[in-house]
Amino acid sequence: MTLLMERPVGEIPVACSYRWYEQIDYGDGMAVAKVSVSLDERVLTAARAAAATEGISLSAWISRLIDHHIGIQEGLAAVREYEAEHGPIPEEARENARRVLRDLGVIE
Repeated sequence: MTLLMERPVGEIPVACSYRWYEQIDYGDGMAVAKVSVSLDERVLTAARAAAATEGISLSAWISRLIDHHIGIQEGLAAVREYEAEHGPIPEEARENARRVLRDLGVIE
């Protein structure tokens, strides 16, 4: 029997099968879930290299990347919510935001 657990992460529904989902607590107050994923070989090679360059584990690198993506999704959802309530954000304000993001290296 496969029991599925769904929990929303930002706007991304996540389903975990208990066949491969295991909750682990390393005693530092931060529980992590051990999961099995399949990655394209090229992507895995590049991810391992990127993690090694940063001096962190592949798991930490992937976790940080996913957390970053979730933050972007939550930010986009907040903009949609704001615009639904207050109307479109003026183009001048959008350009100011783009300039700040370019200066920070977030976008090109």
